[in-house]
Amino acid sequence: MAAVWRGYFGGMQLHWYAETRLRRTRQLVADIVAVLALALCLWVGHSVHDATTRLAGPGRSLESAGAGLADRLGQAATAAGGVPLAGDALRTPLDAAGGAARSIEQAGVDQQHAVTNLARTLGLVTGGVPAAFVLVLWLPRRIRFARTASAAARLRESGLGLDVFAVRALARQPISVLARLPKDPAAGWRQRDPEVIAALAELELRDLGLRRPAAFPR
Repeated sequence: MAAVWRGYFGGMQLHWYAETRLRRTRQLVADIVAVLALALCLWVGHSVHDATTRLAGPGRSLESAGAGLADRLGQAATAAGGVPLAGDALRTPLDAAGGAARSIEQAGVDQQHAVTNLARTLGLVTGGVPAAFVLVLWLPRRIRFARTASAAARLRESGLGLDVFAVRALARQPISVLARLPKDPAAGWRQRDPEVIAALAELELRDLGLRRPAAFPR
C-alpha cells in the first residue's frame, strides 16, 4: 500500500499521500477533483478554439475567390497584351482589376490570420487561465505536504525526532486538544516523561498525516 502514495522527486522519496486514512481520502478526492477540473479546462479551451476557428471559413472563401479571379484576369491581360496596336490599352485595366483581385485574396488571408490569433487567445483565456488557477490552488499545497510529511517521516524513522514533534505540538496544538491529554503536557515534557512526549509527538504526527511508530510508549 505504501507504494500507492509514495514516490520520488529529485531523487528524494516523498510521501505524496498521508498515512492516516481520513486525510489520505481527502487528498485523493482533492486530486481527482483537480484532475477533472484541469481536463474540463482543457476541453473548454479546445472547444472555444475550434468554434472560433470556424469563423475563418469566409476568409478562406474570399482568398480562394480572389486568387481565382486574379489568375483569370492575369491570363486575360496577357492575351490582351498581344493584340496589335491596342494591346497596352486593353491590358492596363485588366492588370488593375487583377491587382484588386489580389487585394481581395490578401484580405481573405488576413482575415484567417486574425481569426487564428483570436481563436488562440480565446482558447488560452477560457481554458488556460482557469487551468493555471487550479494548478496554483492545488499543486503547491500538494508539494508542500509531500515535502513536509517526507521530512517528518524520515525524522520519525530515525527515532531522534520525538522531542521535535513534542515541542511543535506544545507550540501549535490548540489548548483544548492539549487539555484532553491524561497528564499535564508542559510539566510532562519538562520532566522528560516518555508517555507525555510520545502523546505530544503523536498529536503532531497525526496533523502531518503520519502514523505513530509501533515503538511509541502507550
